[in-house]
Amino acid sequence: MDRVKLGLIGLGEWPRQAYVPALKELEGIEVAAVAAKSSATQQFARAEFGGAAVYSDFQDLLDDPRVDAVLLAVPNPIHENAMLAAVSSGKHLFYEPPVSHRFESVERLHATMSAADRVIQPDFELRWLPVVCRLREQLRAGLIGEIRMAAVRLWCNWGYGGGQWKYNPQAEGFFPWLSCWYLDVLDCVLAAGPERATVTGGYAANGRLMDHGWASLEYPGGKIGRFEFNLVAVGGLEVTLSVLGSRGEAEAELIQGGLRWRGPDGVWQETAYPAAQPAYGFVGMRECLGGFVESVRTGAAPEPHVEISRRVHTAMLLCAEAERTRATAELQSLG
Repeated sequence: MDRVKLGLIGLGEWPRQAYVPALKELEGIEVAAVAAKSSATQQFARAEFGGAAVYSDFQDLLDDPRVDAVLLAVPNPIHENAMLAAVSSGKHLFYEPPVSHRFESVERLHATMSAADRVIQPDFELRWLPVVCRLREQLRAGLIGEIRMAAVRLWCNWGYGGGQWKYNPQAEGFFPWLSCWYLDVLDCVLAAGPERATVTGGYAANGRLMDHGWASLEYPGGKIGRFEFNLVAVGGLEVTLSVLGSRGEAEAELIQGGLRWRGPDGVWQETAYPAAQPAYGFVGMRECLGGFVESVRTGAAPEPHVEISRRVHTAMLLCAEAERTRATAELQSLG
């Protein structure tokens, strides 16, 4: 396929920040259609994309034969129905997690995605960061031996009480709302789904939304993972990944791209693999969207594939269940 014709379902604040500027830099694509509810957003789409068809109903976009691939970015509460319609349309699909907050729906949607003969890729942009890609290569090459533990840390001031959120995520909960991207970073290293999870956290400034704490996850083979988060930090944004191996350790700073590691001699070695700049929406978005378009164009397998998305969603549901019950959540508790 020489030129990929894209349809955008949802054109709110996030896709305007992340998708629109990135798409302008990608070669071999054309925004052929947009589906948006409000007249103001429809007007924005016409001004931004010229001759693109503009629909108020996303099903009309999915029925448009000119559209090869869909970028789906709608509010979380309506993800499930939109995802099912998009997957069933027979078009290539790039989507924002989570697909659903319910285990049965997560399983059903991923089974449907697995059966589809199309490129279906979640927006897990952090795994596309050059520093994460390089670290994964080094880990596969045995840089620090057998992996025993990984930890990802999110430190930010995103508590919605002081943020610009378009809907209140209290009812949704922290883990369905925000954890998938960071649990995917653990999957990059551990390459498996967790078997159980425990959660410890607090509710400092955002009502029923857990805004600081950590999730501890147990993986097959005795490996462990940890996701630590603080939405009410005083400082700016920090996202780090630490990995412990049998012969050393490695640390990556995801926002700036710093990477360091040391082996048995205890001497740190340091380098950097920064993301493309400027970052649109979040670091890694340009790389992630570019990878999707390239997979559609060439037929190459997407990164990550559907099974990885299923594992990450299962990890998210385990954490949400552990928070809800205040007890260890295991896979059998989800079914």
